[in-house]
Amino acid sequence: MAAVRRLATLTTTVMLIAAAPNATSAQEEVRLNTVVLSSEADGDGDGTSTVLSADQVQLEYSGLDLSQVLDEIPGVTTQVSDGDPGVSVNIRGMQDFGRVNVLVDGARQNFQRTGHGANGSFYTDTEMLKSVEVTRGPGATVNGGGAIGGVVSLTTIDADDIIADGSDRGGRLRFSLDSNGPGPTVNLVGAMRPDDRVDFLLGGTYLDRRDYTSGGGEVVASGQAMNSGLFKTRFRPAEGHELSFTASRYDTSFLTGTSILRDTDVTVDTAIAGYRWRPVDSDFWDLSVKTYLTRTEADQSLQNGPFERSFRIETSGLDAHNTAHVSTGGIEHEVTFGGDVFRDRVSTLDRVGTSGELTPPGTRVVWGAYVQDRVALNPWFELEGALRFDAYKLENDRHRVEGDRLSPKFLVRYAPDQRISFYLSYAEAMRPPALTESMIEGFHPGAVSGEFLPNPDLRPEIAHTIEAGLDAQLQGLLRDDDEFTARFAVFQNDVDDYIDQNLVQHGLFGAIQYLNIGKVRIRGAELELSYDSSRYFGGLNGQLLDGKRLSGDDLNDILLYPQENGVQPKVPPYQIAATAGIKALDARLQMGARATFVGEQKNARAEGYVGDSYETLDLFAQYQISDDFSANVALNNVLDRDYTQYLNANPSPGFNAHATISVRF
Repeated sequence: MAAVRRLATLTTTVMLIAAAPNATSAQEEVRLNTVVLSSEADGDGDGTSTVLSADQVQLEYSGLDLSQVLDEIPGVTTQVSDGDPGVSVNIRGMQDFGRVNVLVDGARQNFQRTGHGANGSFYTDTEMLKSVEVTRGPGATVNGGGAIGGVVSLTTIDADDIIADGSDRGGRLRFSLDSNGPGPTVNLVGAMRPDDRVDFLLGGTYLDRRDYTSGGGEVVASGQAMNSGLFKTRFRPAEGHELSFTASRYDTSFLTGTSILRDTDVTVDTAIAGYRWRPVDSDFWDLSVKTYLTRTEADQSLQNGPFERSFRIETSGLDAHNTAHVSTGGIEHEVTFGGDVFRDRVSTLDRVGTSGELTPPGTRVVWGAYVQDRVALNPWFELEGALRFDAYKLENDRHRVEGDRLSPKFLVRYAPDQRISFYLSYAEAMRPPALTESMIEGFHPGAVSGEFLPNPDLRPEIAHTIEAGLDAQLQGLLRDDDEFTARFAVFQNDVDDYIDQNLVQHGLFGAIQYLNIGKVRIRGAELELSYDSSRYFGGLNGQLLDGKRLSGDDLNDILLYPQENGVQPKVPPYQIAATAGIKALDARLQMGARATFVGEQKNARAEGYVGDSYETLDLFAQYQISDDFSANVALNNVLDRDYTQYLNANPSPGFNAHATISVRF
C-alpha cells in the first residue's frame, strides 16, 4: 500500500503558482505540479493529465478566455465561433458528440445543437473556477463512459478557498478591465463556517464585454453580457461523513450568426448533491456518491426581432464509486469499483424553420459499471487492470437505438527510484451514437438545399489506444531549493466505426447521412517540462499530432462519391509554448513571459478552416501588495499578431492589456 501511495504522492508537486488563500505571507506560497500521473480524487490513473489551478490561471493566463487557456495544454485545442462564448474541446484530434467528456463539479455538460460550428459545447464562469484538469486518452473507470478522446474536469471554489485559517468567515472581490473589447468583470464571493461541521459559500459574477479587434484591425462580433451565481454548502454530521450541495446559474446574452444574425440567450442551471464517506479506521472504504441535474437552454430570435427558436438539453445523472486499499499475500492492491448513469432529454422548438428536425428531440440513457485493480508488486513496479461495461439506449417517437460493450484497460509502470517512472498502457472505450447522429431528419434551412437522413443502425465508436511515456522529478538541479519535472508521452489511437457525415445516394441530388465510415488512426507525442525555485520558474509544452482516415470500402456502394484514404479532420497542428519568469521581494512580485508557436495545418482549407502558422507573445506580472490585496497585469498578444486559430472562423484578438485587482476581507 505504501508503494501505491508513494506513486500518487510523487505526482503532486511543482509547476504552478497557487497562492493559498489562508497563507499569511508570500513565503507560504504553494507550487503545485501541472503534470500528474494519477488522481487520488477520482481513483483513475490512466492517461496523461494536466492540472491548472485558479492561481496559475490568474498569474500566467490573466485576461484570456478559458478556451485560450486550454489551448496551451499539450494535446488540447478548442473551438469557438460566431460570437458564442460556448467552448468545444478537442483532445488528441477527438471532438464533438461527447468524444470529450466535460464535467463541472462532476456534472456532465452535454449541450449540443446542429449548426455550422462545433457539435457540442459548454458554458461556465471562469471566475468561479478552482482548478482545471484535463485527462488525455480514453479511460475505463471513473469519468470514462463515452470519453474516447479524454476528460475535462472543472472544479469550482469552495469555502476553504475563501476563509483564512483561524477565521470563521471571509470574502473576495475581484475587478478586471481590458483594453481590447473593454468592459468590466466583477466577481464577489463570501463564505462562512459557523463551526467545524458546516460551511457555506455564495458568490456571483457580472461581465459586460464588447466586441474585440483582431491584429489585422477587424472588429469581431464578440460582445457578451453575463451574470452567474454559485451557492455551495457542506455538512459533516460525524467524523468521516460529508454531505454537500451545489447550485449554480449561468446566464449570458450575445449576438451570433453568419449570414443571419440572431440575439441569443443561454442559461445553464445546475444542481449537485454529494456524499463522501472516508472512515479513519478503515482502508477499505472511500466512498463517493454524486447525483446531478444540468439544464442548458439557448433561446434565439432574429436581431431585434421576436422569439424564433429554442434548444434545450437536460442531463440528469448519478455516479458512485469506492476505492479500497487491501493486501493479499503481501501484495498491495488499490481497488476502485463503481458505476454511473446519465440521461439526456433533448427538446427543440422552431416556429419558422427546421431546427426541430436537425437537432432532433428525444431521450438518451447511458449507463456503466467498472472495476479497476492497481497492484504494487514492490516499491518500483506497478500493474493496473480494469474492465468497464457500458450500455446505451436512444429513442424518440420514430426510432430506437441500443447497444453495449465491455472495454478493458491495462497499464504497467516501472519506477526505478522516486525521481523517474516509465509506463506503458492499453485502453479501449466505447462512444455511443448521439441523438443527432442517429435521428437527424429534414432539410437544410434557407436557400441552400440539402436533405438529412436518419440512421438508427449506427454502431458505436470503439477506441483502441496504446500509450507509452515517462515522468521525471528532480530536485536541486541548479539551486538547492529548485525542482524540475518532465513528462513525455507518445500514443496511437485507432477508432473503429468512426461516425461522420457522408453524401449518400438518395433521389436526384443525394442526401447527407451519418455513417460508420471505418477506421481512424491518430498518432502523437506530447511534452511537458517545468522548473521552479525561489527565484525563477518556467515551463515548456509541446504537441505533435497526425491523423489518417482509412478507407471504408464497404460503403462505396451507397456513397455518392467513392471514399478514399485521407486525412482525418480536426487534428490540430504542432504547437510549442515556452514560459519563463522571475520572483522578487520574497516572491511577492512575480513576472514572466510566454511565447507560443503554432505550426501550419496544411489540410485546414480543404476542411473549411484557416490553418496558417503563427506565433504570439504574452507578458504577465502579479504583485502581492499585502496579504489581502494583489494586482495583476497582462499584456496579451504584445506583437499584435493577426491570426486565426485552427478550427475557428473568426480571427483571434489582437493586443490586449488586462488589469485585475483582488481584495480579500
